Amino acid sequence: MKKIALMLVCVLFLIAATRANGADTSAPDYPLDRVSISSPPYCSTISGNTPISICAPGLTSATVMCWKQGPGFGADSTVGNVVLDDQGNGTINFPADDYPHGPITVRIIGTNWTTKDNCYLQLYNKGGVIWKQGIPDSSPPEAGGMSLVFADDFDHPLSISSKDPQATYADHKPGGGDFGALHFTSHKDPNDPFLQVDSYLRIRANQKTKSTGLISSVKGDDRGIRAAVPCYFECRFIAQSAPGTWPAFWLLTDPMTGNFKNKHLPVDELDIMEGYGGEGPHQPTRNSDTSKACYRVTTHFWNQGAAGKAQKGIYNPIYMRQIGGGSAWWETFHTYGCKITQSDTIYYCDDVEVGRHPTGAVSKQQPFFFLINFAVGGNGWPIDLSRYNGVADMYVDYVRVYSGASTK
Repeated sequence: MKKIALMLVCVLFLIAATRANGADTSAPDYPLDRVSISSPPYCSTISGNTPISICAPGLTSATVMCWKQGPGFGADSTVGNVVLDDQGNGTINFPADDYPHGPITVRIIGTNWTTKDNCYLQLYNKGGVIWKQGIPDSSPPEAGGMSLVFADDFDHPLSISSKDPQATYADHKPGGGDFGALHFTSHKDPNDPFLQVDSYLRIRANQKTKSTGLISSVKGDDRGIRAAVPCYFECRFIAQSAPGTWPAFWLLTDPMTGNFKNKHLPVDELDIMEGYGGEGPHQPTRNSDTSKACYRVTTHFWNQGAAGKAQKGIYNPIYMRQIGGGSAWWETFHTYGCKITQSDTIYYCDDVEVGRHPTGAVSKQQPFFFLINFAVGGNGWPIDLSRYNGVADMYVDYVRVYSGASTK
């Protein structure tokens, strides 16, 4: 045992000395001890057998994984293991036809004796198996006793504009207050972040053009989609995890629109899902590995003084390895929902309750509208999409709204 330990120390010493002396023969384009992919391009379209070329100088092996369709929530799968050469290069064949059709994330975990690094390769699989795609035929159990107010499967041309009164969605937060380090950019403007792909809405964050996207179900002229208590909202999506990515599905009560010029009006904000990309120190979730993959559910009672502060909301991390099939929000699609009644506000992930609190005073009185966005950066979080060539995607499968409120 002592001999093995001594040999390991010697090997590590030799590696460190080689790097210190500038004698590392790895390609200079790829960072040391980090998994990079030279092909296929990040966020590209694939089909059939697809070679994945790994470039990871300093690492010795890689495990390639991808979430796979199956009963229930599906299951994680190992595509294969790759022994990397002296420059950290290796290739593996990805059998795309054996995996879900549409957006997928291929995870490449590179290692050596002391280092582990995760790379998330977003791809769009034009082949593969159609699995749980599109709006289900039945209503969710959380919406029992309610009527469908609105549904969008994103299987038709997009209707997104803050200027067109006939558009379904606004592409900016009503009343102003856009956030994040990349600008929410209008549909059909240069650097348009929105694209309809098959039956999905793709929102692309681009660090090079400093653009990304948000949609709101209500526009600044006060038109749009709302639901009053009792009501239920849900959205199914997948998004990229990279330092700074911040996908979200959230609700606001109505004064944020019709009366937005008075920014001191009481408003309830229900953050059904806020994902924070990136791993390790200085990241919002601070996870050096993915064993505690999480997102947050957050309640805000804005501009309500002492009464607002006295209301009980939640600010909870939701550990996804403990829910359903145990997959993270960047590994496969999940459905995030919120039910608001006169007594309780309840949050769900894949129809599993993950948190609740007493319904806020404003929530009982004002209808809600929804927002879906792929923000990047906020509150000083580090931003770095360089590993992924400066781009990251969020794919929205569908959104549904139910209400049991009287229409009289």
